[in-house]
Amino acid sequence: MTKKKPFHLAKCLAVLTGALLLNSGLAAERKTENLILITLDGLRHQELFGGLDLEVLKATTKDGKPGGTKTHNRFWADTPIARREKLMPFFWREWMQQHGSVAGNPQKGSSVRLANRLLFSYPGYSEILTGQARDDLITSNDKVLNPNPTVLEFLRRKLGLPQQQVAAFASWDVIGVAVQHKAGAVFTNTGYEAYTHADPVIRSISRLQFEMLTPWDTVRHDEITFRLAMAHLKTHRPRVLYLSLGETDDWAHDKRYDRVLAAIARFDIFFKELWNWLQNEAQYRNKTTLMITTDHGRGDISLNWHSHNAQIKDAKNTWLAVISPDSPLRGEWTDGEPVVMDQIAATLCHFLGLDYSEQNPKAGKPIARIFGK
Repeated sequence: MTKKKPFHLAKCLAVLTGALLLNSGLAAERKTENLILITLDGLRHQELFGGLDLEVLKATTKDGKPGGTKTHNRFWADTPIARREKLMPFFWREWMQQHGSVAGNPQKGSSVRLANRLLFSYPGYSEILTGQARDDLITSNDKVLNPNPTVLEFLRRKLGLPQQQVAAFASWDVIGVAVQHKAGAVFTNTGYEAYTHADPVIRSISRLQFEMLTPWDTVRHDEITFRLAMAHLKTHRPRVLYLSLGETDDWAHDKRYDRVLAAIARFDIFFKELWNWLQNEAQYRNKTTLMITTDHGRGDISLNWHSHNAQIKDAKNTWLAVISPDSPLRGEWTDGEPVVMDQIAATLCHFLGLDYSEQNPKAGKPIARIFGK
């Protein structure tokens, strides 16, 4: 044993030295200065990777014959790749081909899953935002402050940013408390909440949310959320922006598959507008990392596609897209170790050279594959 100790020590020192050199090299080459996190509530991996699900459309069409319906005409194609490109042309033809990558397609052997076992919204959002699944603390969708500090609070503190530089815009009002452990820690505008702005057009959009009501008391239209978020982005130039869009989940619970697909198609239009604006701004062009994901999956058959809970196995399966100047990956991930949603917070921080374990040592670790490791 005595003879082996120096060997192990030398080996450990070599590994540590290599890691330090690698990290210093990454730091020198790091381009990311801004972060944008986007969540699309309850968007199934089935639609993201395969487009329109014909069995679900049949089950939600009155006579069970979807052919000739507006939804079928708009989104149907003969192959999964063609269908998903019809549904989200910008996401697949530009983002994933030229700028980013996406994990979570089980047909490719790629897995992204939740660590929490509850498989509904607030626990999912908290896992993303805190890096830790706490089934014992968050057991409902009640509108209460997050019992754990979040990555948005950590980023604001570490970067020394004013409140409006770390902003969260969401269609669901509960996100306003999910993003922070202490009230006012970050800037929020969520649910039916007015937004003050100098531009009369933006003020008009803010007013319209109270006149163009959705079927849901706590969720406004995603169009309103996106417009207000873009106004904030253009005016206050935040380093960190969280955009949470939600109509996919609510229309699914109402079993309106046609509206779910229409909402996903609108997301793609939003992505294109956001990207084009970022690319025209020196502060953001080639200096911004975007991570896009969902808070939970849903059922995988026509009988339960609209639901998600601890009893629905496929609800644990999600997906993750990354568009970053600091990630070499392009297209779909194949095989590899499963990604866990509790790794997202640490991964966001790693793009800026920050160690999220300072705040939460129990959080998931950065996703090494994203950085070419």
